[in-house]
Amino acid sequence: MSEDRKIQQPDWSNVERVLVIVAHPDDPDFTCAGTAMQMARQGIEVTYMILTNGDKGNHNPDVTREQLIAMRKIEQRKAAALCGVKSVLFMGEEDGFLRPTPEIRKRVTREIRRIRPELIICPDPDRYLSGDNYINHPDHRNAGLVALEAIFPAADNPMFYPEMADEGYPPHKISQLYVHGHPDANVIIDITDDIETKVEAILSHASQFAEPEKTKEWMLSRWGEEEEGDKRFTESFKALRFDE
Repeated sequence: MSEDRKIQQPDWSNVERVLVIVAHPDDPDFTCAGTAMQMARQGIEVTYMILTNGDKGNHNPDVTREQLIAMRKIEQRKAAALCGVKSVLFMGEEDGFLRPTPEIRKRVTREIRRIRPELIICPDPDRYLSGDNYINHPDHRNAGLVALEAIFPAADNPMFYPEMADEGYPPHKISQLYVHGHPDANVIIDITDDIETKVEAILSHASQFAEPEKTKEWMLSRWGEEEEGDKRFTESFKALRFDE
């Protein structure tokens, strides 16, 4: 992270609705489940938007594509419920081939105008590598691009998709953006009290884990940082604010 970064306290005082835009089922649980739980407890309405159908997320040849899509919807709804998230949108793009096309930008813009969130959470579109052993999935990067290109210039500009106003979805400008995975994170949220539920939400995606107990042990041992004898768990974001 940058040496001169300034850590901010999250400000949700004027936030009533939040939209989380990610690539796959399980992505919101890995990236922002703890934050979503805290928001939901404050009465903020959180919606998960899953851009792809997750049909490549298994190596078992006995599971068909259609079965996997159905399984992953069930798993994501279960995980969302654990976090107090009541609404999950499945946009149905093919897993592994997500691109910021004009068609998906329009669909996402319509949902932004319909939901009218004050705050959107999305992945960093520039994150290609992480650590020494992880190549970021192209769908993650492209989910960030889809989100950003829908937010600006499309969602709040009446010259884009003027027919949406006739459908009851006039332009909408968000006031905050949280980008997950950005190297210059400036909002860090302590989710220590919710880490067990976050891990439970992740493990709700049973199709993804052959040995859930070992996975849980690994997560709790590898994640977090020691602080005065205690292990603290956080979620961090690059936060942007947009003045009216």
